[in-house]
Amino acid sequence: MASRNVSAGRILEVLASGRSALRGRDERVVVRVHVDPDCPREVALAVKGALVPERPGVVVEVLGLRQQAPAGELPDVAVVLVGPASCAALVESYARAGVSVCLVVEGALDAPRLDLPEQAERLVGVVACADAGDVPDRLAAWLASSSDKTLALAAGLPFCRAAVAQALISRCATENAVVGAVSLIPGSDFPIMTANQAKLALDLAAAYGRDLDPARALELCGVVAGGLGWRAIARAAAGAVPGVGALLKAGIGYGGTIATGNALRLRFELEDRPAPDRAASPAPERRPAAGLGAPAPADDYVTIGGGRA
Repeated sequence: MASRNVSAGRILEVLASGRSALRGRDERVVVRVHVDPDCPREVALAVKGALVPERPGVVVEVLGLRQQAPAGELPDVAVVLVGPASCAALVESYARAGVSVCLVVEGALDAPRLDLPEQAERLVGVVACADAGDVPDRLAAWLASSSDKTLALAAGLPFCRAAVAQALISRCATENAVVGAVSLIPGSDFPIMTANQAKLALDLAAAYGRDLDPARALELCGVVAGGLGWRAIARAAAGAVPGVGALLKAGIGYGGTIATGNALRLRFELEDRPAPDRAASPAPERRPAAGLGAPAPADDYVTIGGGRA
């Protein structure tokens, strides 16, 4: 009877996690980009190409360095494309207000010196890219590690999905490794690890913009089946090498979660690939919103500044 109660509790826990993932996916996220008009053009265009929202909850505001931001709302994260002009005061104002801010520069030495307390300084990141082609991946990695709305960012900004997925997978794998290492009652680790992997599957689905539909049930069945397989491997390995059972279970819990998570990630990425007849379709048009002032004086990207992309 106890095992049935535990199983029911785990199922309810997973269902609650699925609802939480959907709420996280649909959160409103404001990404504010400030652009120095003399920043490297290739870097500006790389950021422009990456920050193209696919969901209405993600808002990208593009402003010049000194252009007044909309009143009454701080962004969730800020990105500053650094050029010759000083942006230290702007960056410090965001960090002191508790907003994570990323400086995108060509080289690490181009980042301004800041005068911030330690707690605020932790909110400032530097993405240094001599090659503009590296900007999307490095910016995505920063967003995945700096925002508390990563599911919404990944769902709304496709370039963030791989980085957010890897962060989710690594976190779940670490948790399952700990569960395997400290489990004292034989078999007690399996329902915990499986529930963690089921939650991971739902989080990954939300990060890739999916809904809770019958396809999720099939994925969860696959997770349980995979968990049974990894459990059998762990038992066999522990029997073959006595005395290191906890270490083996930790390693297999970690590796099994990594494998399961990456399999789900690859499935979503394959589903997201455009069909051949859509591969060359034009990118969605961006239009500045009214009421935010004149466009900022900068290159192709910033000419739509002052508006919301």
